[in-house]
Amino acid sequence: MKSIAKICLVLMTALTMAASTTQAQTAPATTNTPATAKPKAKSVKYAGTIASVDATAKTITVTLASGDSQTIKVTSRTRIHKDGEAATLADAAAGDKVQGYEHKEDAGDWVAGSVNIGLMKPKAAAAAPAAPASK
Repeated sequence: MKSIAKICLVLMTALTMAASTTQAQTAPATTNTPATAKPKAKSVKYAGTIASVDATAKTITVTLASGDSQTIKVTSRTRIHKDGEAATLADAAAGDKVQGYEHKEDAGDWVAGSVNIGLMKPKAAAAAPAAPASK
């Protein structure tokens, strides 16, 4: 009687394992990313002088070091700073030095991730350790 119970137990275990293996093989693969996800646009650095600011179109035109001009869109997600302090597009003016990062949209427009106008304030230097007392 004990041997029949052991055989039934072994058979049931084998069937359970075979069923779970079959289910795992037939289950569709799932991914964590949606099928329509696009790769993130790569940001590139820009630097130059502001040639003009269009507050209505929310753009700045920058004359690059090469002499070429580039129009860059500013969005609500663009981080703007002037002389190291938070600023707005209204704080930008023709003739200001500017640098930042931008990326190209699918439509072909350049969009600023950051706009840094003027001089960046240097970060505070770490305090030097005190000299040991002499004896």
